[in-house]
Amino acid sequence: MTPEAVRGWARHAVDSPLYVHLAGVIADDPDLLGIAGRIVSQPQLNILLAGVQLILARDPSDPLAAWYPNLTAEPRPPDDALGREFRRFVADHEDEITRIGATRYAQTNEARRAVALLPAVWTSGWDRFHLVDVGASAGLNLALDRYRYRWGSVEWGDSPLLLEAGSRGADPRPRPIEIGRRIGLDLNPLDPSNPDDRAWLEALIWPEDGERRRRFRAAVAIASGVGIEMVAGDASATIAGVVGSLPAGEPVVVMDSFTLNQFSPAQLEAFDRAVAEARETRPVYRVSMGETWRDDGSSLRVDDGSGPRQIGWAHHHGRWVELYDLP
Repeated sequence: MTPEAVRGWARHAVDSPLYVHLAGVIADDPDLLGIAGRIVSQPQLNILLAGVQLILARDPSDPLAAWYPNLTAEPRPPDDALGREFRRFVADHEDEITRIGATRYAQTNEARRAVALLPAVWTSGWDRFHLVDVGASAGLNLALDRYRYRWGSVEWGDSPLLLEAGSRGADPRPRPIEIGRRIGLDLNPLDPSNPDDRAWLEALIWPEDGERRRRFRAAVAIASGVGIEMVAGDASATIAGVVGSLPAGEPVVVMDSFTLNQFSPAQLEAFDRAVAEARETRPVYRVSMGETWRDDGSSLRVDDGSGPRQIGWAHHHGRWVELYDLP
């Protein structure tokens, strides 16, 4: 971990003034850089800062909590004292932070990505299907039919959780769907009903983002009650068996968001081959978000077996959706 790498990371953290300041503290401190470098999981800065937040949330009476908007009613603005307290806290909890960095991962916890995934799923034209999510984390996206949505003037669903997105292109075309089995694939699947897993996912949310934290808690409560199945392991190796376990001939939607871009070429080839083989015995529809990027958003693609086609763009965390006017 180099000072340049930390400062580069900070350029993408502009929504968190606290983390931008702490990135500067870390970049200028060889001891903190060394601790960050001992973290196995990637991105190391995300894991380090989430580990600090996880431990700090257990004892918000610690002086460092005074700068965290999620832990105090009147947070202090970043200043020199913040750097001193952060160094002291990390030094006091170095062993636990590095243990977290060896066992936890930066996993998705943003249910609002469903504002893009659900319209893409609707383009399959299917009324009933099984749903498999690749890189599912705690399975929040597998409950996408249980949320309420608003895309501009278009609304759908009945749920305590409302997911809103700006609509920049064609309107989504809502319709009822019935999901059979809901299966998540992940190297390290998390259980939304497990307090430790929930605490870790919440620690990954930046301290200033109270809206995202409230959304996360509501989505976890919903996802905990929909019967999600989790399968641990490399999805390129598990996908064939998972799809093969579904009732013969029944359709399945396989979706991913910001997952396939993390696959090695060999993993991606194995995954694509497994899906192609599954299509020999059943309909398989693929939905993928985040395979390509532009400055303000990510691609949204589908594939019914005839080849991938892009149906629009979406903000990385679902703030807006730009759908093409599809037939």
